[in-house]
Amino acid sequence: METIVVEQEDTLLPYLLTHTNYSRKKLKSLLKYHAITVSGVRLARFDTPLKKKQVISISSEKKATKIENVDILYEDENYLVVNKPAGMLTVSTEKEKNRTLYHLVRGYVKEKNPHSKIFIVHRLDRETSGIVLFAKEESLKRKLQEHWEEVALCRRYTAVVSGLMEKKEDCLVSYLKENRENHVFVSKDGTGKKAVTHYRVLREMENSLLEIEIETGRKNQIRVQLAEIQHPILGDKKYGNTKGKRLYLHANYLSIRHPLTGKPMVFECAVPRDFMRQLSTSQKPEQGV
Repeated sequence: METIVVEQEDTLLPYLLTHTNYSRKKLKSLLKYHAITVSGVRLARFDTPLKKKQVISISSEKKATKIENVDILYEDENYLVVNKPAGMLTVSTEKEKNRTLYHLVRGYVKEKNPHSKIFIVHRLDRETSGIVLFAKEESLKRKLQEHWEEVALCRRYTAVVSGLMEKKEDCLVSYLKENRENHVFVSKDGTGKKAVTHYRVLREMENSLLEIEIETGRKNQIRVQLAEIQHPILGDKKYGNTKGKRLYLHANYLSIRHPLTGKPMVFECAVPRDFMRQLSTSQKPEQGV
């Protein structure tokens, strides 16, 4: 393990190029495998800003980065963070027991150590892709879940929605209820669970690419609120849009405060490349965002 104390403000990759003997290619590989931490937080972005006196740690170890089509974003003695693919259940149901994210992650940790356990902290809808957090101790899981609104500092998503937004940035506040058919809807009388969602337009053509940040974590919250303002997420058949091969909603950023140390931890994953191609049916494929 190599450690470096930051002496001047800069961004991560340029600073490491001038303060280590690693090549650009090697540093990008280490970032890809989450082998670089800044003040205890594992990073994957080469343009992360640095401040004086922060400590950079570089590990030469490469840990497993995939569990049967599921990317591992981060792993230590307390946490396992993965990128769930679209179309996969987070946990089992009566109809599906084995082909779930939890089942695959549990198999991964059991293979490494038969006595290991894993506990899911939060869930994503089956159709939604992106970051899911697991804890390796039940006590840690309970601390995270019981204080989730306090420890979850920032939860961001990227979505492609139908049409052009009149407001390029807004905060959606509504109250949600669920009927017997498990369909969530906006209550017209102000009763139900309060849902708060912020969005801003990143890019638009025929459709709009949104960055979304949620204050609350209600079931189907983002999907219902965007459908309510007549801009359903592409591919959201449940809430009014049949276009697209999948639901174009991706959880790409999660920041939490470690419940034991109080230190912030940031987890990120790339937005799927095909999101950009959904902005227009006529545009040529792009490389991603």
